[in-house]
Amino acid sequence: MAGTALISFIVWPGWATVLPLAAIVGLSWALPPIWRWRRMRKLAAMTDSLRARSQADPERYVPQLATALDQQARALFGAGRVEQALKASAERIGHHRSLLDSAPDRRRERLDDFAEALDVHRGMLQLAGRPEEALEVNAEALRIRREGLGQWRGGPDHERDVALTLATRASLLSVAERHDEALAASQEALTTLRTISTRDDYRYLPALAAVLDIRATCELAAGREQDALTDAQEAVECCERLINVYRGEYLHLLARITGTRAKILCRTDPDEAISSSARMVQVTQSAARQDALAYTPALLSALTAHALVLNAAGRTRDGRRVARKAISLSRRAVPELLVQTRQQLAGPGRLAA
Repeated sequence: MAGTALISFIVWPGWATVLPLAAIVGLSWALPPIWRWRRMRKLAAMTDSLRARSQADPERYVPQLATALDQQARALFGAGRVEQALKASAERIGHHRSLLDSAPDRRRERLDDFAEALDVHRGMLQLAGRPEEALEVNAEALRIRREGLGQWRGGPDHERDVALTLATRASLLSVAERHDEALAASQEALTTLRTISTRDDYRYLPALAAVLDIRATCELAAGREQDALTDAQEAVECCERLINVYRGEYLHLLARITGTRAKILCRTDPDEAISSSARMVQVTQSAARQDALAYTPALLSALTAHALVLNAAGRTRDGRRVARKAISLSRRAVPELLVQTRQQLAGPGRLAA
């Protein structure tokens, strides 16, 4: 689902089988890199084969090639080969664009795939520290999603996807210090989600929580601390409602949003900020011990947020210690998130060092 892709993490299949086996034979330090190398070799061979086939029959093989390039780009990015990942992702976008132009009668069904490809590419650019390029790609994704919503009268799911793309734009604008534009975009996204969530509350509650989190971040950057705290608190409450119904499915989202709220609280109540982020670490550690595959990303998010909160509260040494734990965990258990973890910790104080 296109909307889900905007608020989710990339986790390769296969960990449930590989990691227990590695632990049994005592090769947990060596098997994941070997496995990733073999997987990338296999994906490269697949994309080369599909490129050749697509020359003779583009209608049949170009969609398959685009899917294979997506898998290859994610694998390369997770391995830290960022430029190669971006190259594969850009090629995927080119194929989706050609599919739109080659079959106007099928444009509607292919718009969502194209927008999703743009979202993935934007995310990689953002994590690679190229925010201006990410903003350009986001603008095209927003235009594509609005085209689908306007011409074909898309339902609430399409409205949610437009709102999430708008919220992403707000986040990028905030980083670029274009605060008025960021606040306007996040407000438009929030208004849309408040409207559609009244039709089916729990279906759109994750997106509403995510947008409230982004809105709070934009407000904090613009100096509107009280508004930021109010929206962050509402986002936490949305997540807690989801956890009550769906148990741990949205624990990662709760960890991220709790971190946002704690960073805002740091300015007025650092003790409460540290306490709340520490509690989130404990909750996610407990969940990860029971199901590492499902909850390690949530633990990573909680550790990253706690490190940033400790640093903001002046406890730099403790912040560095927790940051090292986050980086070590991402490298060891979920290497797909290593680039993201480092990027989040590379702010003031250089906790990622």
